[in-house]
Amino acid sequence: MIEVNNVSYVIQKKQILQNINLTIPQNSFAVIMGANGAGKSTLLQLMAGSFAPTSGKIMIGGDDVAVLSPEKLSKRRAVLSQKYHLPFALTVQEVVMMGRYPFFKNTPGIIYETIVTEAMQAMDVFQFAQTNYQQLSGGEAQKVQMSRVLAQILDASAQQKKYLFLDEPVSQLDIKFQYQLMHIAKSLTRRHVTVLAILHDINLALQFADSLHFIKNGMLYQSLHHPAEIDIELIHQIFGVPAIKIKNSETNFPFIYFQP
Repeated sequence: MIEVNNVSYVIQKKQILQNINLTIPQNSFAVIMGANGAGKSTLLQLMAGSFAPTSGKIMIGGDDVAVLSPEKLSKRRAVLSQKYHLPFALTVQEVVMMGRYPFFKNTPGIIYETIVTEAMQAMDVFQFAQTNYQQLSGGEAQKVQMSRVLAQILDASAQQKKYLFLDEPVSQLDIKFQYQLMHIAKSLTRRHVTVLAILHDINLALQFADSLHFIKNGMLYQSLHHPAEIDIELIHQIFGVPAIKIKNSETNFPFIYFQP
């Protein structure tokens, strides 16, 4: 479980987040949504322990993120950011193996190599294993970075629950791989992984999310624990765009059509 208790964040006297209270149940897929500049990425990075809130507390698996050492934190959670550039030459396999760095000191064992292979195969990048990462397209690099974070948490278990934080994970992917990544993320919740993602595509979120959390002007505007119950007034309040909610008799989630 992830618990955000009365969290605020101020940087250079600017209030980025204010009094956020949020609970993400264990083994669920939660999605954060909101307009650009609402504070979504800041909230995700705080929850992942990348930096500390100005006030309030964040608990992950019952532990205060602020007191977990970098080593313990890296063994418990993985973070996919929006930055995919590496300033040095590594093969794809070496980049993915970075996800296992917290777990060995000198040479990775066979079990780690197996996990890395599984992660690359899951994202269809195994054929690039010996390719220079810097030669990849933006979409290919994004898939490799997803493989890296998968490698970090694929050994989750009932005794060692893990957490995956995804910041706009489908931004550079074509439709096929958007759905592939989302299916993988959803499947991880059945493998003792709690997933939190930032998405901009509301229809993609409605298909996969167990809960939706809307951020507006640095505050939690509304949480939906039954995403199919979303209404067009909420969409208009968050995004400032008129919309139509269309029920689909063949699915258990609606489709949102945005009006010009």
